[in-house]
Amino acid sequence: MTDKKPLTVCVINLKGGVGKSTITALLSRYAFNTRKKNVLAIDLDPQANLSQGLMHQSYTAFIKGNGGSIVEVFADYMPPAKGGGGAQPLSTDHVTQMILESGDRRLDLIPSRFDFSDALTNAIRPDPRILARFLAKNYKEKDLILIDCSPTESVFTTAAYHASDYVLIPVKPEFFATIGFPLLAESLSNFRRRNKAHSIEVAGVIINNAFYDGGNDGGPEKQRAMEAIAIECKKNDWYIFPRQMYHSRGYPKLMRGDYSHQGDAAYFPSLAKDLLDHLGV
Repeated sequence: MTDKKPLTVCVINLKGGVGKSTITALLSRYAFNTRKKNVLAIDLDPQANLSQGLMHQSYTAFIKGNGGSIVEVFADYMPPAKGGGGAQPLSTDHVTQMILESGDRRLDLIPSRFDFSDALTNAIRPDPRILARFLAKNYKEKDLILIDCSPTESVFTTAAYHASDYVLIPVKPEFFATIGFPLLAESLSNFRRRNKAHSIEVAGVIINNAFYDGGNDGGPEKQRAMEAIAIECKKNDWYIFPRQMYHSRGYPKLMRGDYSHQGDAAYFPSLAKDLLDHLGV
């Protein structure tokens, strides 16, 4: 009998503003609430949008309390706290925030802080394999791990690859929609070449439908962007999920777990089902 292994997916596009944090937050909640999965979400972006979305008002208290975060995961220790005791070996209790709980299942978060990049890149270069080792050692009971990535190529991108089975790519059908695609394709190619024993695949591309004055169908501008996306995806052999993510102002509410007056955001579970079915979760 082999040990249970969680499926790990990093949500990434080397272009900002495409909905990575929103998709990661909503997908983690859907997997926990509807698919009854044991889920871990990881915020690997210094902007900390995923952390704020899932923790909501408690994120301010977390920041003021100097709670453990992804920063400590890469540092591999817990700094001394007030009152003495010195630095401490890192444990999951130091860096895990419980968002939801039901029986023996939890939706947990390893949050980010705004000083994430500065705290690490200005010091000794982080070990890109440290996140993978930390997850392998401490979170084998999870069914699904979702990693929200920064839109810039860095050692943290490589860390996400080392920890992941799959890559999920959100994109908005707008001008310069595919600007990050060649960069991401090259990034993955370089990682595979240097890590031949590591199997990482692109699960697919999610069309996050941008808002247009002419309506959500987007008109000719969206059509041109969709054609460019299709060309780039065919070139890279990337699957495009048939369902698109509708534009909606209701997503921030859903990220906080507020399901009242969802508007077009109520469509997201259909997309989430497609995504998890495709991944076999």
